[in-house]
Amino acid sequence: MRKLTYLIIGLLCASTVFAQKSKVTGAQNYLTSGKIDKAKEAIDQGIKHEKCINWSKAYLVKGKVYQSIFESPLPAYKNLSDDALNIAFKAYMKCLELDVKGKMVKPVKAQMTNMIPNYTNQAVNEYNAGDFAKALNSFEQVLKIEKMDMFSDNPVIDTAVMFNAGMAAQKAANYPKAIEYYKKSVTYNYGGAKSYANLANVLKMNKQEDEAVKYLHKGFELYPNDSWMLVELINYYMLGGEPQKAAEYLDKAIALDPKNGSFYRAKGTLYEKTKEHDKAVEMYKKALELDPKDFTSLYNLGLLKLNEAIAHHKEVNEIADAKKYNTALKEVYAEYEAVIPYFEKVLEMQPNEKNSLITLKELYFKLRTNKPELMEKYNAVKAKLDKMQ
Repeated sequence: MRKLTYLIIGLLCASTVFAQKSKVTGAQNYLTSGKIDKAKEAIDQGIKHEKCINWSKAYLVKGKVYQSIFESPLPAYKNLSDDALNIAFKAYMKCLELDVKGKMVKPVKAQMTNMIPNYTNQAVNEYNAGDFAKALNSFEQVLKIEKMDMFSDNPVIDTAVMFNAGMAAQKAANYPKAIEYYKKSVTYNYGGAKSYANLANVLKMNKQEDEAVKYLHKGFELYPNDSWMLVELINYYMLGGEPQKAAEYLDKAIALDPKNGSFYRAKGTLYEKTKEHDKAVEMYKKALELDPKDFTSLYNLGLLKLNEAIAHHKEVNEIADAKKYNTALKEVYAEYEAVIPYFEKVLEMQPNEKNSLITLKELYFKLRTNKPELMEKYNAVKAKLDKMQ
């Protein structure tokens, strides 16, 4: 009786194994005929039962099915899984793990070869969608696949993917990873000045300032005529409190690209830091000649003119003689009035720029006695500001 029981159990086990293998075979057939939904249903069912057997081919088929889901242009199939590519990759890894005789290496390699552009495309889509952490993971999957033993006969150093992984890591604020990949890009001479500039930037963000400066200067030595490299050096010294050094690099940048208004704007900001206001005004005006829609230059220029008027007003308030005071005050009010067009133009570019609205409100109110028409403008600005609160 016991032998009969064992026989029955054995037959049931064999029957179960056969049924599951049939599901796997069915999944492959459905896939061949383009019925991806049916293939997914069959493989999901067939691969669940492993009590009787662990079959490497089942995972190969699962990988193919899920890879086809990812590659399908049809939304009905594409939406069958929101993580199809990673599921496919794990299935191939499991297939290789179970494949003790090495029979599955060749078919898995064929699929993995296609997974490289698959993961690359996924990474680009994730990056463009703003999901930088996921994009980094996808770029890293490309590098992981390319390093697999099955590709050792034709090794690849994918510098483009390394650089893009660095960019994704930088955007995701994963600075250690960004440093890792940018350093690899620099080692393989990929990305030119941009690799050095980005590496210096993430080193600085990771509180490695000394090393950041080293790469900035190394990049400048290699690419002295690259505006990207110059901009990073300029920003470093301007933000780091060494404006004179920034001036040297700004002059080089202007010499390389004299029609780039942003360089003149930057020099205007530099002159503000060194208290050379007349030179700052000159630079902002030059920037606006090149780009009349340069919001920052226009705003900074208006602010400089306003501060000059305020400083003059303070001087006038110290005048004791009433006649001289009244004459000087008229000059101050004329200076205030001359400031108005700057901030009105700013608001033409950005109608809800709050600081400009507040400034104009104060100027309109200050000048309302001599210019009664400004009271109407004051009321309009005040009403707008009230709505914004």
